[in-house]
Amino acid sequence: MSYVCIDTMAFLSLPVEKESQGRTDFISWVDTYLKGHETQPYQYRGLDVYGARCAVLHAFGAEADFHQKYPDAKKFGYHDGGKHAYDPNIDKKLVIIGTASFLNDVVRAVGAFMEECENNAALRQRVEARLPKVLANFPITTK
Repeated sequence: MSYVCIDTMAFLSLPVEKESQGRTDFISWVDTYLKGHETQPYQYRGLDVYGARCAVLHAFGAEADFHQKYPDAKKFGYHDGGKHAYDPNIDKKLVIIGTASFLNDVVRAVGAFMEECENNAALRQRVEARLPKVLANFPITTK
């Protein structure tokens, strides 16, 4: 679900002339906002996170066609702890992501993006204009 959140944030942050979000927009958003704690052995790269997104959404695993096209992209495995595990001496292309930390880092990234929206009128205007494409309200009647 965190990857869907990042997709949404990347869409909201698009330049005014763009109407649809793509790979480079996702990667750029991650590189700008998604930061791991400085004590983590792995720091996020947009290329890696996009590859992980593709693997989860399209292949239901750790590897997707994206990894064949972009061999520099690291593959993500997951564990339910907090600390990521990465040792390039063992496998330079595999990162074990602590899901608790990843979720926390995504929440912090969204917070940083929202803070930038507060301080950047042009970004805020773009985000507000795109919100109706992301959020929809409709009445629910109960009997």
